[in-house]
Amino acid sequence: MKHIYQIFIAVILLTGFWSCENETDLMILEPQEAAFSIITPESGSSTILNKDTPNNTALTLSWEKVNYGNPTIITYTVQFAASNTEFAAPVDISTATTTHATITVAELNAKALELGLTANVEGTIDVRIKSTVGTTLSEPKFSTPITIALTPYRGVFPKVDLFLVGPGTAAGWSVTSNNMPIYRDPKENAKHYYTGFFNKDGFKLIEQIGFWAPAYGTNDAKVQYRATESDTDPGVFPTPAAGYYSFELNLEDLTYKITPYTGPMTTYATIGLTGSVLTGNDAGWDTEVPLVKSAFDGHIWKVTQTLKAGKMKFKANGAWDVSWGDNGGDIIVEAGKYEIWFNDLDGRYMFIPTL
Repeated sequence: MKHIYQIFIAVILLTGFWSCENETDLMILEPQEAAFSIITPESGSSTILNKDTPNNTALTLSWEKVNYGNPTIITYTVQFAASNTEFAAPVDISTATTTHATITVAELNAKALELGLTANVEGTIDVRIKSTVGTTLSEPKFSTPITIALTPYRGVFPKVDLFLVGPGTAAGWSVTSNNMPIYRDPKENAKHYYTGFFNKDGFKLIEQIGFWAPAYGTNDAKVQYRATESDTDPGVFPTPAAGYYSFELNLEDLTYKITPYTGPMTTYATIGLTGSVLTGNDAGWDTEVPLVKSAFDGHIWKVTQTLKAGKMKFKANGAWDVSWGDNGGDIIVEAGKYEIWFNDLDGRYMFIPTL
């Protein structure tokens, strides 16, 4: 009987120890009641971001350590938000267990533009630090927010292919056939050009063959962007009469210009491409691949061709008397299969990757 009693006491003690361990594991950690502060930078500080030094440090943040009452690893997250929004939609910037963080010029510029600031114009964003510990039962603690002023620069505009659609074009209102591309500037992605023949009644631009959105048209004198098919349908870029026009488009500024074309109208029997892109070596300069002339506009040419990495030019009538390249030099091409478009009125070209 005495032996059974000893076993009973041992079971009670072990159960008590197990319960204590679980209570420790479930301990709720509460942060200090007093708010913690961002030490640097000071609220109201101003920074002009320099696009020539994208990898330099633009912002160094430091803040007070939060006390949770017990030794524990604390995670700090830097958060940005549009000013005067009370952090309704905070953007997490970086996470670390230290009480400091650095942000490069390029990173800060991208976030500033994402939060609605305008390039080359000073604007403000709100900054705060969120602290958490490694338990699901702990509540986050937020620093007192600060507001900083930033002047971002214009970021790199993404490459967008644009195709003609509308009564003034070869495609008519079809988005699945005969949609000619316009020509993106090789150095400034936001700028596009097209010089060529249009019927009357204008045109619009689509980004993807087969889809009515995204699309671009006009809203009075400005470019109107249509992100989805449920958005308002923009008006056409005007071509009041059939003829040749020069069209310029800036997607960043949402501006355009269209004027009658009055330049030279030389007619070529053939246009071909030549260069090391055809063979992978200099022997390619002795070879030529002919382009096909558009039935709608005799100055627009096209071919689908697999190219090797290398150099090339376009030339007229099978001779070197008239040729086109990149500002007079060779065109540098990466290996791939492309839908290649060329305009003999202004020498512009487009390489659209294809399968």
